[in-house]
Amino acid sequence: VGTMHTPLALPSAARVHLRGSPVRVPRGTRPPRPSRPRVRAEGKRPTAPSSSRPYPKACVIGGGWAGFGAAWQLLKHGFDVTLLDSSPDPGGLSAGWRTANGRAVEAGCKGFWRHYGNIDALAEELGISPFTPYTSSAFYSPKGKEVEAPVLGDLPRLPTPFGTLLYTSPYFTQLSVEDRISALPLALDLLKYDATKESYLEYDNKSARDVFLGDPTNGRLGASEALYAQFLAPILCALMFAPPEELSASAALDVLYSYVLAHQDDFDVRWCKGTIAEEIFTPWAVKMRATGGPDVVRGGRRGQTVE
Repeated sequence: VGTMHTPLALPSAARVHLRGSPVRVPRGTRPPRPSRPRVRAEGKRPTAPSSSRPYPKACVIGGGWAGFGAAWQLLKHGFDVTLLDSSPDPGGLSAGWRTANGRAVEAGCKGFWRHYGNIDALAEELGISPFTPYTSSAFYSPKGKEVEAPVLGDLPRLPTPFGTLLYTSPYFTQLSVEDRISALPLALDLLKYDATKESYLEYDNKSARDVFLGDPTNGRLGASEALYAQFLAPILCALMFAPPEELSASAALDVLYSYVLAHQDDFDVRWCKGTIAEEIFTPWAVKMRATGGPDVVRGGRRGQTVE
């Protein structure tokens, strides 16, 4: 959920066709640029940019994270907003649902990691507490649980990336001590790779598989076959949607560093206490309606064309 710092330029008019009957949504002229709108009171629409002009109008199609984020920022910047989604419930695919026996099913984002500061700020803004405490993270293969990482933010901080490697190593239940130690050359590559042009080009000429497994004939050590097959290759497939032999080593090192190793607690995760629709999108929709009126969020409407 981003923050918009300047008003948007909008077309002079738009026609949104909904299933059943077309609805014309006229749009105002380009809003004036000067100051940000002022909110009269908590939960109320910002004051109009000019007393002589109506609120500029905007129609947002799609009620997932992006649609709600855009509509919320537009509301706070003085727009008259209508948010349309084909689902009668807010949240789009990310909202999830419950089965007949009450079990929550999530179709989109499930976990909320420690560096999701924008989501934390949104929860504070809405006055909600939707999350569980941070929990350990488990990784499974066809053989069963491979590793369960502790809540790393609760442990003494060590220099990157040694905290993550040291604290998770004892939890690799399917790998021998020798297999775990074989990750050290990869740790050295992560320290050597600094995302400069020279470093990028050096590693970009190799595949992630070649770097991870090394080349003993050239004296280059690498991870063991077991560590590679049971952990490194699957986690790259999950993060980058491709096997390591098809990935640039530079891209793989970038992703591993950014998502797992940049900060010791980056992989700490927590979850919604219920579905994301129940815990986040429903109170968000209530807040938006309180700010902009009852017709701000309109579910069960499928856009056909936009002119």
